[in-house]
Amino acid sequence: MNCRKPIIKFLSIVALSGGMVACANADAEDIDLVKLGALEKEFVVEADANTFDIDIYTNSSYHIERINQADWLSLTCGATENGKAKITAECEFNEDFKRKAGFVLCSDVDSRRDTLYVKQKALIDARIEFDNSSVTVAGAGGENKSVITTNVPFSAITVDTEYSDPENAGWIERIEIVDSDSEKRELVIATEANSADEIPRSAAVSLSFTDGWDETVSVEFNLLQRTARETLGREITFDEFRRTYAANKKIEDYVIVEGIVVSNTANRNAGENTQLTTSTIDYTVSERTVYLESFDGQYGIAVQTATAEDNVYDQYDHVQILIQGASGYLVENPDRYELRNVTKAMVISRVAGSASDVPVKEKYMGQLTDDDIYTYVTLKEVEFPVRKGAITPINEGYAIGTNAHRISKYPLLVRDVNGDDMYMLTNTNCAYRSDGTRLPYGSGRISGVIVHERFPRFDWRDGADPAEMDDDPTLGFIGRYQIRHQTKGDIWDNMQNSVEDSFSALLTEYRYWNPDKENRVQKPTYGTNGYLTHTYQQKYSGSESKEYLQGTYNQHMWGGGTYEYLGPIGNNAGYLFGANFGNKNGIGIVIDPSKESWNPLMNDLVSRNPDGTVEWCGPYAADKNAACGTGGWTSNEAIATNSPQINYSGSTGLRGKGNVGGSCYTSFANHFWWDDDTDRPYAWLINFSTEGITTSHISMQISVMNTQQTFYSPRFWCAEWALTDSQAEKDDAQWNLIGEYTIPDVSVWSNTLYSSCVAYKSINFELPQEILGHENVYIRLRPTSDLCSDGSDYANARLNQSKSGAALAAEHSSNLEYFAIRYNKQ
Repeated sequence: MNCRKPIIKFLSIVALSGGMVACANADAEDIDLVKLGALEKEFVVEADANTFDIDIYTNSSYHIERINQADWLSLTCGATENGKAKITAECEFNEDFKRKAGFVLCSDVDSRRDTLYVKQKALIDARIEFDNSSVTVAGAGGENKSVITTNVPFSAITVDTEYSDPENAGWIERIEIVDSDSEKRELVIATEANSADEIPRSAAVSLSFTDGWDETVSVEFNLLQRTARETLGREITFDEFRRTYAANKKIEDYVIVEGIVVSNTANRNAGENTQLTTSTIDYTVSERTVYLESFDGQYGIAVQTATAEDNVYDQYDHVQILIQGASGYLVENPDRYELRNVTKAMVISRVAGSASDVPVKEKYMGQLTDDDIYTYVTLKEVEFPVRKGAITPINEGYAIGTNAHRISKYPLLVRDVNGDDMYMLTNTNCAYRSDGTRLPYGSGRISGVIVHERFPRFDWRDGADPAEMDDDPTLGFIGRYQIRHQTKGDIWDNMQNSVEDSFSALLTEYRYWNPDKENRVQKPTYGTNGYLTHTYQQKYSGSESKEYLQGTYNQHMWGGGTYEYLGPIGNNAGYLFGANFGNKNGIGIVIDPSKESWNPLMNDLVSRNPDGTVEWCGPYAADKNAACGTGGWTSNEAIATNSPQINYSGSTGLRGKGNVGGSCYTSFANHFWWDDDTDRPYAWLINFSTEGITTSHISMQISVMNTQQTFYSPRFWCAEWALTDSQAEKDDAQWNLIGEYTIPDVSVWSNTLYSSCVAYKSINFELPQEILGHENVYIRLRPTSDLCSDGSDYANARLNQSKSGAALAAEHSSNLEYFAIRYNKQ
């Protein structure tokens, strides 16, 4: 099509690819320039017949060249006036699928071109649907017919075939769909005969259609051909797989396993994403991991597909897998069984199921065995005993939420009615892990898949290398079993929300600052039983010079930061007042003055949630003069731009990171841990009464981390109890060991170790019955040595000494985020 118009001279305007650019002309000379183009490049029209105009700029003759054959679109050029013109486009009624026409405006004067597209909507949407994920055909060959649902002519469908054995390809003679007026059509597959007596054949087949808008609909299925004896392979039980085929090598036999899928790939919490280096993670592991359970629920297998695309399984699918070509593994201590390098071509059958198909397995933690690994289990009468935050209370500045990759999962402490405990694992790419929901504080049941995994960031060994984990089962050991939830309901659906509705009662609890200025101790935040303090004070050191006293609240400690902000998180996290300000839901430390020990000093620390309820340093903590105050700003704009609230702290660099700054007093911190003169430690000291308490189980929970980024904080610790608060060496015999533990160092951006962490470590201790019935009981948490890290290894240095021998006493901050004593209700 040609549209011839006279050339027009104009001053200092240039058209480039349809866009107008003004250029100054110092000499003000007339310049022959060509302009040609349209302001809009794409036009979307309805399926009905319609006509519309396309405005263009032109000052010269031009013609139109078609990109594709589109008889349904006609184009008519209009007259040019003042450098402008119209092209009238007329579209016929579209009773078919979406379509697109492309054409180019081409100058007849120079090489100027501008490409435009018209996209027309469809009267009908393309469909290709197939109920079968696997089609099995006879070994004798011939035609196999199935019903497929489609409205696309077969001539427009692309057929792609991938043979599982490229050296034995071509045995599929023909695949076609018989066109008809009905969308229920016949899929015909013709194959050659299989001459092999014992080897079936398989291929992955894809049927796809791409419409004019480049949108594709498709189905995939596995095509399996039986052997000459009309067999596919021998079905084996999970027990036989464990005994015969988990031999740490490729499986050569044609054998089939069948079971029910209990994992949920979409939620990304099946499988342990591998920490490849200290700053890179393979997130495809959770995309490639499937937990397959026997139909009777007795055994489970971790299936790892070759690629994420090979993971075609949905939760509750009933599947049969021909495992020839995959590799079976037994991973020892504890014994667990894995099937690796599984492809979608190995799927013989996949039928959708439901949650009711999964065998009910309800157990107490102490009843778990190695046979439960990779099966779906409901843990009975459990609670999350650290009442703070979300299921992944981590510093998002080091995690996937901010495109950083220094931590791949978080182990959250779970405790049951029998006093046993374990960790619940959540991947940092889990779909619902940071959606603003706080933990349930009561007890109930949680469900998930039992696994055994390790976590170097909670426990490690000096001089160890991550490669040693394959041979040393003690490295990163955090318990024999853990549980991986697969849906949000696995956690919240069967748990009570209030601590009052739990099998345990709180004897005392410390979740945040509740300072008693007069007595220079911390009051409990729940109840009024006892106090918390630190022994770096004259009362216990015997020296006036060996005492620290925080000025504002008269405490032998100072406030520390935490990571309980509930969400959203990330570099673009939404906020009430604009982007990237963090959370709308507080930090999961709900204060109820009617049930908790309210101190008027808290009025300077707390703030209000959007619904008016009290929340410890929530989103309205907006006083510019106090990091977590209640007043100051009156407008939302001021709060958004100037507030030093949580997740902000005056720096935009902290937004969306989940941080709760140390000035918010959500943990207790001290850096005095070792008396070099006496070679003895200092300690956290907690007092409480157990008078009148009778119970089958009494326990203690702590949450701890060394928070100084210059390292040099105590690594090895113990918990002890006594009926005296004396710290004198002569009274050491009165202190009884509860248990030993380690505290991880906070990660440093420029020096993240495999053993450093960006989250607190929570620990449960069962307490002895001897602790009951006393007016005053004391617990101290203290280092057992002055071993620490200098940042180059796990425990390679001593407190108060750098490599040059310089004193570092002010750089040994270790934090206590949470402390509680619980006892089972009778």
